[in-house]
Amino acid sequence: MAFRFKSTLAAGVVAFLSAFAPATQAETFKVTFSAAHGPQLPWVGMIENFYMPEVDKRLKAAGGKHSIAWNKAFSGTLAKVGGELDAVANGVAEMGYVYTIFEPAKLPLLAVCFMAPFGSDDPRVLNKIMYEMNQEMPELASQWTRHNQIFLAAVSTDTDYLLTNFPVNSIADLKGRKLGAAGSLSLWANGIGAVPVQGDFATHFNNIKTGVYDGLIAFTTGMYPPKLHTVAPFATRVDLGSMMIGALTVNKAFHDRLPPEVQKVLKDVGREYTDRIASTLLGLAATFEQKMTEEGTKFTKLSPEERLKWATTMPNIAKNWADTNAKRGLPAPVVLNAYMKKLRDNNVPLAREWDKN
Repeated sequence: MAFRFKSTLAAGVVAFLSAFAPATQAETFKVTFSAAHGPQLPWVGMIENFYMPEVDKRLKAAGGKHSIAWNKAFSGTLAKVGGELDAVANGVAEMGYVYTIFEPAKLPLLAVCFMAPFGSDDPRVLNKIMYEMNQEMPELASQWTRHNQIFLAAVSTDTDYLLTNFPVNSIADLKGRKLGAAGSLSLWANGIGAVPVQGDFATHFNNIKTGVYDGLIAFTTGMYPPKLHTVAPFATRVDLGSMMIGALTVNKAFHDRLPPEVQKVLKDVGREYTDRIASTLLGLAATFEQKMTEEGTKFTKLSPEERLKWATTMPNIAKNWADTNAKRGLPAPVVLNAYMKKLRDNNVPLAREWDKN
């Protein structure tokens, strides 16, 4: 009898306390996802075709307590190229695809792979490295939180080519030639006597067609969809390396208001997106190169000797970058050393030891 009384009393206490506990309400969160380009580019297409539906699927599998109502602000409808970082920072968009390649001033430490080219030509390896660095290093995490956002996923390209309207057999053929070289790529062109001209995938076609430049440094999955090979039919593989060009991010203030289970889903799917987009780009690159060949593109490969000459002829842009940013109080040397260590740990052959010479 006493036991039954105690059980009843305990149940009553629990019920009393529960009445005053804050209720966790099921909620639908409105998310505007901004991207400067449309889903014809693979990394934006995968946001629409994988990231969003996979988040929905996992939230539903978790009991459907919370959901997201997506607004797809793609193709520059909300932010143009170079404006995505500010759109997410200001909360105009809750999430976005940010082109880190166009933010060397605001996200200087995210340019580390561009400052140390001729590394891995496999986007799966580079995405793994850049995802790990963004998750493990407070030096990189602070780059994002400074702009009121949190890193969710990395996008690294298939290896960079020269795509030109003239044949390239040696780096001497590039001297004085104008090359479209977005952001930090201009340093690669400068280092061998080419003339870099800023451009992006929205302007490359007309710029080559009208003679603004003679070709560009780009990767297959970026250059095939806009048909750049039809105005620049010579593709020279150099293995300049896979590069992290962008990231999926979420506004930090919005993220911090989300229930922990929703935060976890956004992060977990971001990790899977990082893996999937790398494999997708690698597969698409092979498909697109076959199509380009069928459509008249002439593929060649720069000799190992000429590739090495390019790597060693350039000034040590990595050291210059690290030293310049260190003087500004930024831990660029730490980031460079960590990046080079990751390359070595992943058995990537190095054409140049950027952290040493």
